[in-house]
Amino acid sequence: MRKIITMLAAGLAGTALGASALPGLAAAVPASKPPVAEPGNGRHSAAISPFALEEQSLRTKAMKQALTAPQANKLSAGKVKVGDRYVELALERKDKIFTVLAEFGDKIDNATLHKEKIRYGGVPGPLHNRIPRPQRSYDNHTLWQPDFDRAYYQDIYFNGSRGANSLRNFYRLQSAGRYDFDGYVSDWVKVPYNESRYGTPRCDSGLDCDLPLFDFVKDSANAWYDAERAKGRSVEDITAELKSYDVWDRYDYDFDGDFDEPDGYLDRFQVIHAGVDETWGGGAQGEDALWAVNHDAYWNTRGSSGPAGNLRGGTQIGDTGIWVGRFLTAGENSGVGLIAHEYGHDLGLPDLYDGGGSNSVQFWSLMSSASYLSKKNGQSGEYPGDLDAWSKLRLGWLSYDRAEAATASTHTLGVSSYNTTDPQAVIVDLPPRRVDTELVQPVQGSYQWWSGKGDYLNETLTRRIDLTGVTSAALTAKVWYQIEQDFDYLYAEVSEDGEVWTPIGGTVGGQPIPSVNGVPGITGLSGWTDLVLPLDAYAGRRIQFRFRYFTDTNTTENGFIVDAITGAVTDDAENGDNGWTAAGFSRVGKIATKEHPRSYIAENRRYTGYGAYLETGPYHAGFSDNPARREIYEHYPYREGVLVWLWDTYYTDNATRNHPGEGMILPIDAHPLPLLWKDNSMVNDRVQGFDAPFGLSSTGRLALHKDGARTIFPSLPATPAFNDRSGVYWYSTNPLRGVRPPDTNTEIKVIREAARGLRTTITVGPAS
Repeated sequence: MRKIITMLAAGLAGTALGASALPGLAAAVPASKPPVAEPGNGRHSAAISPFALEEQSLRTKAMKQALTAPQANKLSAGKVKVGDRYVELALERKDKIFTVLAEFGDKIDNATLHKEKIRYGGVPGPLHNRIPRPQRSYDNHTLWQPDFDRAYYQDIYFNGSRGANSLRNFYRLQSAGRYDFDGYVSDWVKVPYNESRYGTPRCDSGLDCDLPLFDFVKDSANAWYDAERAKGRSVEDITAELKSYDVWDRYDYDFDGDFDEPDGYLDRFQVIHAGVDETWGGGAQGEDALWAVNHDAYWNTRGSSGPAGNLRGGTQIGDTGIWVGRFLTAGENSGVGLIAHEYGHDLGLPDLYDGGGSNSVQFWSLMSSASYLSKKNGQSGEYPGDLDAWSKLRLGWLSYDRAEAATASTHTLGVSSYNTTDPQAVIVDLPPRRVDTELVQPVQGSYQWWSGKGDYLNETLTRRIDLTGVTSAALTAKVWYQIEQDFDYLYAEVSEDGEVWTPIGGTVGGQPIPSVNGVPGITGLSGWTDLVLPLDAYAGRRIQFRFRYFTDTNTTENGFIVDAITGAVTDDAENGDNGWTAAGFSRVGKIATKEHPRSYIAENRRYTGYGAYLETGPYHAGFSDNPARREIYEHYPYREGVLVWLWDTYYTDNATRNHPGEGMILPIDAHPLPLLWKDNSMVNDRVQGFDAPFGLSSTGRLALHKDGARTIFPSLPATPAFNDRSGVYWYSTNPLRGVRPPDTNTEIKVIREAARGLRTTITVGPAS
């Protein structure tokens, strides 16, 4: 492992970017055209599948569990159990990626209507290699090359040679050699329809907008299959090849904790489509172009389609019996940056940008805007920027020290880009956030079972029930709920083996539990009422029963409460767990108090590894008022130093528009006073954060344009210390980008920067 990292780091050092920059990279990979607007804000808001929501929820719980357990000091490899589910806590293996290159056909659907207008329509294609060559006097950033052929993608995906800029080398370096992959790229194949048929924005929200994209994935996979059959390959030969790409059980479908087994789905399936991705504006197709996304194909058919024994939806590849479930799509000229970002989702990382606003992350993480970086005067998106320390922690790739709030300790940090003999970061444990929620008085006694509240929840309350010797049975209870109508649900489920769970019906308030897509689920608002769940179908057997509370994002209600359980089980919530296994549920009174762990994460950001592109890659559209220059982008550096993040597990997103100054994981700006343009308007948030790190050097002078008018931002003095007692890091004049840390009387201070900052010493201690 160390040998791999030494080789990669050495291969990426010593270019014109500086002695510590990522070196010797091959000629610039053609870069795609990023939008003038914030890159994350226009990205496709595909509805997240229940599988991805569950995966994110379980990993978040596993991280909390690992970091707060008394014996925990490091996130280790292997798996942990969260409730009745297993979670892979650290990603340490070699995967295989199956990639199809797909261009678009001539068929056009002018018959299907949406709101009395043609839903799809459009023009034929595009075919690959039809992206116009940019005129560099008008466009200095769009990624382009004469031939986006198979060899090009094989190189940017899998080239593992020293100094190569590839998806493989990027993730080998980020993981310190713990994670690697190889794989296959197809020749270009053609799907039947034009791009408008698959990328149309003319749809209702949610699944209706995703189904055409799923059709593209299905048609791409089958076009590849048909092309292979046309070469004379047998079904058996093709199937054998595909089976070599199914060796990992992504969701642990049989609940046995063994992730190293086939599950009937390709482990990593990706489609590169012809033409410009809509993330970059869509080129000639505009709003009809496909977005770069990571999603689960036809997840809505779960329970009725999929491989035998694992019906999680998806689409079968030809007649092979191998299916596509999770997939990634990106455009022809997306570059390593955007593909690396979407692949981060495939590994289980969430977006850190705010899809409907802005925040302070920006170019500080691949999972925000750092998928759009470049070499000096290069093309945006040709190189990715580093993952932030929190994302590496989430994947089990971070080397770190632990410290306590307001408690003296000293730490020497290596660079955050890759592992050295020094830790990449320090995690400073803070007092937890205590949140009181006023619920309802228990229907009897002092306690009741509560689901908790929040986004992306998948909480369970489970127990065994012995129904042998009985011919009929039911579970009855008093329930109270405030559940977002038609978006969040409480399910009652039964399993005979602890692996396959079946939702069951019954009555609530004397009325049948309503069904959505054939699944009974409680949703909406109710005071105390009666719940009756017949179990006659399971009489004479031993079963497992659970309540499962499932939520999406955005609106958060108070959740589900159950008390006075009788019938097949008797429990009044007064006597501890009493046979229940709670994963997210808890026993509470009228006032529920929950503690949410918080931490600071301090990492040493330097121009080394892929961090080199923070010096050359951040860009700004300074001439958007001039049609002849609006595609001319200015580049400027994000500064080096110690970047301090606030990690607050109370939040499950970085949507600061909903909670200004607070979020899941946000960097704190060492120079937080908002910058203004010459005309006194607010500078965009991507530029605001260029000087966020703490350190011993001044920020340096910065000159940029707004609508062609030049503004000079003078150099600011060094800010060596973060202080959560006296420091101010949020301003109401720019409420989305600042951070409001808790007052824990903690100071984090840079005291020494050695070897050009590659070894930086910080102290943690009391602020006063």
